[in-house]
Amino acid sequence: MKKYLVLFSQQFSEFSAYRAHLLITLVEGFITPLFLIVALSFARPTSGITAASLVPYFLLIAFIYPLIRSRVDEQIDEMTLSGEVNNFLVRPLSFYKFMLTREFSWKLVTLAVVFPFLLLALMYFSPSGEISLSLVSVAYAVIASFTAFFLAFNFSYLIGLTAFWVDEFWALHNIKHVVFNLLSGVILPYSFFPDWFQNTLKYSPFYYMTNWPVRILQGQGSVQQLIPALIWTAFLGVLVQLVQNAAINKYSFTGG
Repeated sequence: MKKYLVLFSQQFSEFSAYRAHLLITLVEGFITPLFLIVALSFARPTSGITAASLVPYFLLIAFIYPLIRSRVDEQIDEMTLSGEVNNFLVRPLSFYKFMLTREFSWKLVTLAVVFPFLLLALMYFSPSGEISLSLVSVAYAVIASFTAFFLAFNFSYLIGLTAFWVDEFWALHNIKHVVFNLLSGVILPYSFFPDWFQNTLKYSPFYYMTNWPVRILQGQGSVQQLIPALIWTAFLGVLVQLVQNAAINKYSFTGG
């Protein structure tokens, strides 16, 4: 455990130094919501949905998205191509825990920057009733965000392990990126989807990623949703270990 705490401290310091990278990451989160809000402002309102009504949702998405999304699949692909993954076959470090520690340290740096702006957004929209600022809802949103982070990390990690078998990984990464952004509510809120599709998504892990913490901050979530979110997180965690064992055997068998 001590070695991972040292790793966390080193990675936290390293990521804190790259302020420009962090700024770019945050700005990226605003590009799609801003584009959609501008586009909808010129469109005719449909089913009571207007650009103004979407501003609180997309503003929260812009802040929550950098905390939840994971690009560990890209990192795994780069490490398998460069042979860096060999280090974890001879060193007493878990590849999964190493990547998780790196990702978690980066998210804490991001949280330190995002939190003041997120708090201002919550305070601004709370008088209109759009967002609840009760301590219970905020505490639940924090738990949901942590759970969503682990869920998104396990999903991205699982996709990344396919790099041990697939030479052209970029196509899978792009598919994963589109599927995650669409089904987790980053591109469009669930209110744009038909009812049957919304009900179907509730049984998928994507429902409990970005969309879930945002809905809680808007006062639309329930504590009962934590149970299926934890079940999905545990299921993907077990699946990751099984696939990783097969991937390492495949990698060592082929000699890299």
